[in-house]
Formats: sequence, structure tokens, C-alpha cells
Amino acid sequence: MITLLLVDDQPLVRAGLRRILEPEGTFTIVGECDDGDQVVDAVARWKPDVVVMDIRMRRVDGAEATRRLSGAAKVLILTTFDDDDTVAAALGAGAAGFILKDAPGEDIVRAITMVAEGGSWLDPQVAGPVLTAFRRVAVREQKGRSAAAQLTQRERDVLAQVARGATNTETAAALHISEATVKTHLGNILTKLDLRDRPAVIVYAHDHGLT
Repeated sequence: MITLLLVDDQPLVRAGLRRILEPEGTFTIVGECDDGDQVVDAVARWKPDVVVMDIRMRRVDGAEATRRLSGAAKVLILTTFDDDDTVAAALGAGAAGFILKDAPGEDIVRAITMVAEGGSWLDPQVAGPVLTAFRRVAVREQKGRSAAAQLTQRERDVLAQVARGATNTETAAALHISEATVKTHLGNILTKLDLRDRPAVIVYAHDHGLT
């Protein structure tokens, strides 16, 4: 039995998925969320095999919700695919598949099964844009890693702590260095990566796979 978490801010979409999936007899829907900010807690509570997640939601979109999961569950993204940047972000965050919201029921069933078994699914109608997004993500990450190659190992350690949301005090404690040293390393990171501030460092680290 494949356990599922449905994540979509439209109740009608969640109800439609239930009508498609429950009669199959191979799926158990263990929970639902109406926005991406509920996903991490829901996955910790219900431990689904697959999260079937909308890419567009009001508070936290599917890409950010996937990133926050950090691989805790496999994710199949439901998309209308009119936002390449958001889909590229979901791809970079580790989504295992993409399928159109209006795909036939049998395709949705196959996609979920494939993802649950450790594979991936790419809806044929969105293959071109997804591959374009994949190439864009790959190029961006490669450029980011090239720039990050300028960092010393200690600067990389500080970068990783900052990317996790650690304060200077927490970073200093984790790395057994002074706060002044943390500030020095952070200044070097900003200069070498041509970034403005701490939030930019966090975004950069996540965008370029440097966490």
C-alpha cells in the first residue's frame, strides 16, 4: 500500500484526487494540507511515501515546501506549467516528478506509483520546459560552485551554518570560534560571492546546492 499526502490550496482538487486514487486499492491517503507551510509537520506526523503537491499556493509554494522537506519524502509536483522559474526551483529542491493537473487519471496513478518506487515521472507535455529548467538550474549551480571555490574551508563551514539559519552566536558555538571571527568570515563570503547581506547568502547557498 502506498501512503499519500495531498497538498493543494483548492479543496476541489484534493477531492478530485481522492476520487481518482482511492478506488485503485493501492493507495492510502493519510492526510491533506491546504498550503505548503503545513507540509513539514504533516510529513513528520504521517510519514507518507509520496507527497502529491501543487506548485502554486498562497503562502508557501511547492518548490519551497519541497526544499523544506530536505528529502524526508518523495514529491510529485502538480503543475499547470506556466511558471518556469517556480518549476526550476522545485526541480532544484529535489522534486521526483512533474505532472499536469489536468492529466488523465491513469497517468496520475502511474506517476505516483513510479515515484513511490524510487523512479521519476515527467509528463510528456511538459518535457521540453522541464528540460530547459533543468539545464538552467544545472548551469546556475555550476556557476555558483565555481564562485564558491574561492572560499576557504572555514568560510564554507560558516556559509553552511548561515544557510541553516544559524545566528552568529550559534555559528561561533558550532564551529568553536569567536563571534568576531564569524563576522570576519561572513564579510569575506559577501565579498567573494558579490552578495549584499545575510539573506542573500542564505538564498545563494540554497540556490546553488551549497547547504
